[in-house]
Amino acid sequence: MTTWPSICILRMVDLSNNRGVSASAMHVTSKKGIPTMVNITNKLRSITALLVCALLSATFFYGPRGYASEPSVIEEVIVTGSRIARDPNLMGAQPVQGFDAVDLSEAAEFSLTDLLNDIPALAGSITQEQSITDSADGANLLNLRNLGVSRTLTLVNGRRHVGGLQGSSAVDIGSISQLMIEKVEVLTGGASAVYGADAVTGVVNILLKDDFEGFELDFKTALTGHGDGHQSTISALFGKNFADGRGNVMLAVDVSDDKGLPMAARPNATYGTGGDWASPEFRFQHGDIGDATPSFAAYYDYGATGLIPVGLPIPTSDDFVADYNNAFPAAPISAASLTSQELALISQAANAFPRAIYPESTFSITSAFGYVVPGNPFTFAGFDPDVAIDLNDNGVNDCTESFAGYNSVFSAEGYGVVGGCWAGRADGSFGVTEDGLVSGNFNGWGGSSMDVYLNNGGNFLLPDDKTAINLNGTFEFSESMTGFAEFKYVDQSTTDSGGSNSFWDLLFGAADNPYLPEFIQPVADAVGGVGITIDPTFFGSQTITERETIRIVAGVEGQFNNGLDYEASINYGKHARDTESSNQVIVDRYFAAIDAITDPVTGQPTCRSSVDTTAPAGNTPFGIPAYDDGYFSFVPGDGQCAPLNIWAGENGPSEAAKEFVLTNDYSTLELEQLVVSASVSGDTESFFALPGGAVAFAAGLEYRDEESTAIFSPWARGILPAGSNFTPGTNISEYSTNGSLIFAPALAENNETGSYDVSEAFLEVSLPILSGVSGAEELTVDLAGRFSDYSTIDTTTSWRATVIYAPINDLSIRATLSEAVRAPNITELFGPTTSSTFRPDDPCAATYISGLEGDLAANVQANCITYFQGIGLDPFVDGVYAFEDPLSARFGGLTGGNPDLSEETAETLTYGITFTPSFLPGLAITLDYWDITIEDAISTVRQDDIALGCYQGAALNNAFCDLFTRNTDPDSNQFGGFNFMRTGQLNYAKFETDGYDLTASYDFSVGEHMFQAEVMATKVEDNILFANPTDLSEQDPELTEIKAPELAGNASLRYSKGPLVLRWRAQFVGEMLLGGVEQETYTTLYGPSVMMDDMWIHNLTGSFNVSDITEVSFGIRNVTDEMPFVTENAYPASPRGKTYWAGFNVQL
Repeated sequence: MTTWPSICILRMVDLSNNRGVSASAMHVTSKKGIPTMVNITNKLRSITALLVCALLSATFFYGPRGYASEPSVIEEVIVTGSRIARDPNLMGAQPVQGFDAVDLSEAAEFSLTDLLNDIPALAGSITQEQSITDSADGANLLNLRNLGVSRTLTLVNGRRHVGGLQGSSAVDIGSISQLMIEKVEVLTGGASAVYGADAVTGVVNILLKDDFEGFELDFKTALTGHGDGHQSTISALFGKNFADGRGNVMLAVDVSDDKGLPMAARPNATYGTGGDWASPEFRFQHGDIGDATPSFAAYYDYGATGLIPVGLPIPTSDDFVADYNNAFPAAPISAASLTSQELALISQAANAFPRAIYPESTFSITSAFGYVVPGNPFTFAGFDPDVAIDLNDNGVNDCTESFAGYNSVFSAEGYGVVGGCWAGRADGSFGVTEDGLVSGNFNGWGGSSMDVYLNNGGNFLLPDDKTAINLNGTFEFSESMTGFAEFKYVDQSTTDSGGSNSFWDLLFGAADNPYLPEFIQPVADAVGGVGITIDPTFFGSQTITERETIRIVAGVEGQFNNGLDYEASINYGKHARDTESSNQVIVDRYFAAIDAITDPVTGQPTCRSSVDTTAPAGNTPFGIPAYDDGYFSFVPGDGQCAPLNIWAGENGPSEAAKEFVLTNDYSTLELEQLVVSASVSGDTESFFALPGGAVAFAAGLEYRDEESTAIFSPWARGILPAGSNFTPGTNISEYSTNGSLIFAPALAENNETGSYDVSEAFLEVSLPILSGVSGAEELTVDLAGRFSDYSTIDTTTSWRATVIYAPINDLSIRATLSEAVRAPNITELFGPTTSSTFRPDDPCAATYISGLEGDLAANVQANCITYFQGIGLDPFVDGVYAFEDPLSARFGGLTGGNPDLSEETAETLTYGITFTPSFLPGLAITLDYWDITIEDAISTVRQDDIALGCYQGAALNNAFCDLFTRNTDPDSNQFGGFNFMRTGQLNYAKFETDGYDLTASYDFSVGEHMFQAEVMATKVEDNILFANPTDLSEQDPELTEIKAPELAGNASLRYSKGPLVLRWRAQFVGEMLLGGVEQETYTTLYGPSVMMDDMWIHNLTGSFNVSDITEVSFGIRNVTDEMPFVTENAYPASPRGKTYWAGFNVQL
């Protein structure tokens, strides 16, 4: 006989054979060889069949209504981590932490992630404030155990929510209305067996209010102690019962406005500008040489030796004495002649750590309005350090006043043809270039270059506006069936501005360019032209990110007459992100427009190519940015070109020039998710029971379809426009090595389209072995399993086993062993090969090698020597290995998806206790140990791992060496530097981490005074990444690196008396390293200065009920005015600092 379960299995198989995956410009097939283009009609038929099957299967297994028994009348709750209802007096099977609506209201955080970050396991999450550097602008992404946002599953009411990142299931929780939230539960531990893929490190379940009647209005506003960073939010919730209480509808509207933190508001702030370069202690800085260093002052005197007293390496005492006596043989000195200050500087350099991190990190060869050099960068003519230009009238030639200037010319120790002696200003004038701290020939901290990164148009925190509408409802059709529906629409907008939209090393200003500044014209006349290096901010580029989220859920739940509970639902979500970047540079037009001459007919500036259509197309001498020059988007002489003045500050570019040179770039991301699920739950009380009671169970089927589409502008994809010099609609790559028409031209964007679907079946059982007997108040074994059939990776299984033992009512012990999976997401699988930029540390640099130890240092240097021999580069100077990284900017390469990826698997072990002593009511303590191992982790091989992996072994490792190339042109200033790299996704990494979670709470009263105290803490024992594909035993310890402290926690104390509530809440993060610093090398590369002390962030809040319907609230966030680390925009504290807020709540 054909049964409903067998029909369901057949329908599952049928559904698995209708699959859809596509990628840009190709027809993709699954590993089974089945075509992936899906007919939507068949898909919907299969979905409907699944729902029918689940409900009819329940009837088959548990019989008609006559089999029903009277249900037990006990209070039950669903706890995140299981679909089986449990007695609320019993212990949960897995550790669950979280907050309720009261916590949310009293915390008054404007971002839900800011509050959830207080949970130690979520301390690595990305908040809206951190998104300016860590993610898509404005995104709020949860990250359990700091193992990646893609490994944390976020649910709403126990159901999946559409993702918010390209090709990923990671949810942007900024789209969830706080006023609608009843509570948030955080399950730490693998839960794929219950909830499916992505629950590798755990689940965050956001539970919404479902039965509200009345009206609630909530308003909050905040302002920092500096009078900036204004935030405000107003929320309204309306709920109404109808049909004699059988139905309920709720409407919530939220409008929030975050002004962000503009740089103009804090002109002296440097948040997030910290960067890593060679230590400045190796070099003389301004002020080091003076009266207290007479021998240095005599030697580092430009007039005497051609050397200047700043920026040059500090020598050893022996080398200095030899050099000094060679320069002044008539008055020799010895080491004994050196003063204590001179010896101190020598000792400083001899004992300095190789690298350092300071604020205002910059490339010291450029600025927002340009560095000008006194020479022709194409012919190398000029570059005379003695050029007689003295803009500040101090009697000193300008090129010898700063290291940036001295280094830009052919001075005694200058690198030459880089940077400049004069820095442009916003008003169009020029001044002598100012140094900050000098690190090397190309980089340092501070100085004239910082106007690229710190300017009045920029933001430390992005402004963000949000409007959210939620409409939820329930209706009881009968005693055995209730329908429910949820609708959500959220619109968010984030704006970023002020930065440079491009970088250009040594743009050429010909002698006949009418825009050349007067002071440099004689040099240009003498050598044919001069160069300017510029990272322009005067184009006023702005990026607006619009995010729109729609979610619709509909379903039914209830109970069959036989006591079996059921639920069936359809869940559709769509997330769209539109990003528009204004005033992006069209590269070929930019080069044509800056090459201005005087029109022989009109006497006005014009483009050279407009007068001479055979004029060669422009470029930079060293290919920074990398560009294959030509006229592509217009035809020389067609009248389009308008001359561009880059030599006159903010007001230099004319509107006509900007209209010709600039365009608006855009990208569109759409994520769609469809989930159809049906489940049944109940117990065997009517026909079977164990000594501890009836066996409880839950079973269900789920179908999920995920689709992702990313569309980029024709300009970014290199599609030639109408009026092009070539066939419009064709790609620039057909006529050059370029990939894009806009900056950066070597890097191409490609549209991405991909999808997959999965059919799943799951089963949970709870076996109460013993209950209520001596020595075993409870002994329960819970088992769960899930079978998944993917259109991309074939089938996977996940499982979980849990034991709960309570020897007495006061003490419970639990242990869980599980295997969870994460399937590769769409971008990981089908992301097209696209261009990207890289800037790894160069392991062949002498300063880098000096920070390595023992055999590693010896291996790296020996392999670098071998590599350099192959390209004809000699890394030695006077017999000493002296190669240093010659790059002054990023370089290009390729990255993309990998359709051969398989699932990653996590094994999770947790065990712990819950102690609720009856002799001290109100006290509850839980302590859990957890251990997570992720095998075959999907990861991109990191650029620094590729670079170091080539050289760190006993011999060159071609598996890594073949992934990059170096500049092989001995005439190039970047000879030997990286110029290409390729990376991508692989199932190669492994993560191991373990630690302890502690939660303790105590509620007590003293008369009318009520107190609630709570502590949550996490101690991580190990956090290790195995990320060397050729040696997976090689450990990369992550513990104490950024966002991975050994200790983290939060504490709160709540006091209430009558209408008054006061609360102290504090977050603690243990010591950790600055961003970008590796734990295994920091002691030798940087020393202890990069290990940040632990931090407490205190918050005080209060509220007072002024009437039965009105409450006023107030508080101070970050009471002690903690600030972010120098490398971070908003971590571990917000740059807002101390912030005052107030609000009111009205309930009718």
